[in-house]
Amino acid sequence: MSAFRISGFSGLVPRLAKQLLAPHQAQVATNCDLTSGDLRPRNGPKAVFAPVINNDIVSMFRMEKDGNEKWLAWDRDVDVARSPVAGNTSRRFYYTGDGEPRVSDYDTATQGPGPYPSGYFVLGVTPPLAAPSISVSGGAGAAVTRAYVYTFVTQWGEESKPSPAATATGKTDGGWVLSSLDTPPPNSGTVTGAARNTPSAGYVEVMLDSVFGLRTHEEISFASASGMTDLNATFAIYSIDAGTNRIVVPLSTSQSYVAGGTWSRKAPHNTSGMIRRIYRTLSTAEGTEYHYVGAIPATAASFDDKAGDEVVALGEILPSTGWEMPPADLKGILMLSNGIAAGFTGNEVHFSEPFKPYAWPTAYRQTYDQDIVAIGFTGTTLVGMTQGNPFTITGVEPVTMGGGMEKLGVAWPCMAKRGVANFAFGVGYPAPQGMVIIGATSDVVTKDLFTQKEWSELNPRTFVAASADNRYYCGYKVDESSLMFVIDKTENASFIKINQGISCIWADPATGRLYVAVDKKIYEWEGDSGSKLAYEWKSKKFISTSPLNYGAAKVDADFEMSEAELAAAQAAHDSAIATNRGVIAHHNMDDGLADPDLGKYELGGDAMNEIPPAVTDSLQFQLSTDGALKFTKQIKNRRSFRLPGGYKADNVEIVLSGNVKVTGVVLAETMNGLKQA
Repeated sequence: MSAFRISGFSGLVPRLAKQLLAPHQAQVATNCDLTSGDLRPRNGPKAVFAPVINNDIVSMFRMEKDGNEKWLAWDRDVDVARSPVAGNTSRRFYYTGDGEPRVSDYDTATQGPGPYPSGYFVLGVTPPLAAPSISVSGGAGAAVTRAYVYTFVTQWGEESKPSPAATATGKTDGGWVLSSLDTPPPNSGTVTGAARNTPSAGYVEVMLDSVFGLRTHEEISFASASGMTDLNATFAIYSIDAGTNRIVVPLSTSQSYVAGGTWSRKAPHNTSGMIRRIYRTLSTAEGTEYHYVGAIPATAASFDDKAGDEVVALGEILPSTGWEMPPADLKGILMLSNGIAAGFTGNEVHFSEPFKPYAWPTAYRQTYDQDIVAIGFTGTTLVGMTQGNPFTITGVEPVTMGGGMEKLGVAWPCMAKRGVANFAFGVGYPAPQGMVIIGATSDVVTKDLFTQKEWSELNPRTFVAASADNRYYCGYKVDESSLMFVIDKTENASFIKINQGISCIWADPATGRLYVAVDKKIYEWEGDSGSKLAYEWKSKKFISTSPLNYGAAKVDADFEMSEAELAAAQAAHDSAIATNRGVIAHHNMDDGLADPDLGKYELGGDAMNEIPPAVTDSLQFQLSTDGALKFTKQIKNRRSFRLPGGYKADNVEIVLSGNVKVTGVVLAETMNGLKQA
């Protein structure tokens, strides 16, 4: 007597024909949680924040301080790295992708009603350009020759590369006065002229009162320019001529500049409270080094050095020789576990000084022979994903990491920067061959799940991904439809689809929670335990050696809800009703054909929220043979039930859909046969 049981539910294996799947594998697995082997519904997403933003959310980041939470959101591809410094009570962070590299902290970034970040600074410290002038007078001691340099230091303790050196000779006990010191670079100024189609069509050359502290690729805003009003906007700087205080921005206009105008940096220098640190040379048996002498406000006109050599010898040796600002077009900033920040431009990888993400010596740069698409990390190993072969760089100190560069011997091009995810065991990303993991061992980990053709049908160039619990959560777009899937190589749930369109996905490294962005709102993924997504799970095609009639079935399901589940479901139900009442009371239905939001909702739709059921007890069983539906039943309990007779078939498929937990399904020819399966 024929019978079979399905247990240990698993996900899809698209590369296998439906009759070749294992009994627990699926043809369809949508909105399922299969990590325990049971068939469970996923929790619904929980709304946590609605940022002030005009376009879809592309990047997001959660900030928390003293129990307060704020969300940063961008409509650009932005990478964010938390400060690696111990005791980061200000919650400082660094980010790239929104113009030049920037730095901010909780208080600076969350000023006002939004959008956030509302405040930030350019990352790094512009060094002084002018050497100090030195005058020496008086004294009766021995003659000595000294060299002096000075640096800028922000209120956050970030120090610049030193100025050019100046040298003078005088008495050791004389008066040594430094003057003609640079003041901090300006954050704004005036426009003195502009010429269209200069140096070529599609560009405008703008004359400024100063270009000190400006760099190519940084963003600059203009206002109040008359005549050429098209200039009153924000641009990325194309080129700079420091000798004539001119910059070039991309702008095609037929207008002619008349007069006036102001400019301002989009990301200002952190000049409030800035100081200058003064260093001078001191010769010892080990050689000549610059030692710290003193500090003055960055706006002070001069510095009077009266310190003796015995005092200066105790001062700190100049630490910032070679410290550069990160390139203005740096991308993909991340923080390795050894406190080194990394990013990339073109085919170069850049590293910061350990625990100093504002200092990026050019000596630490590593060049690869292919353009870089994205970088990731696992431990102290950086993984570079390129248009061809990936590579790794391993090391403890940035000065030695160049010796740890290794090019993998296989071409696995990265198809989507936003599809990269960091795991405990490596870095995953979409390649034409499938999902690649670069780690202790590197491989195409989806080769047992997909053929290359089936993988390409997911449109990997649209992937937006993150990892949580070492699973790969990914949004993608196919034929104007936006969906999600989950790949899990450590559990039975190998590949699952989710009916959810997202514009962004992010895993919080501080909490491990996963967040998604939908329709300009941020949700905690599966954060609403009171609502359950309706799942669908379709079995393999079971083939029998001869035609037969399965006459009985039993679904082992759990229809009982715990007190906590009942309370959560009721709370979600009541919350949706209360929200809808508020929408109605404030006349925000958006349901009229003349409303400005026409086209936002389907015909007959409105701004009302869907009301989740207060009880989750839905389960439907379907039986098909020869591809045709034979039987449908709403399951309300664990009792066995009869299937229709009058036919025989050598193949059968079942579909389970609903929102209750299922531990197994049994089919047999007779009711007694169920006991033997």
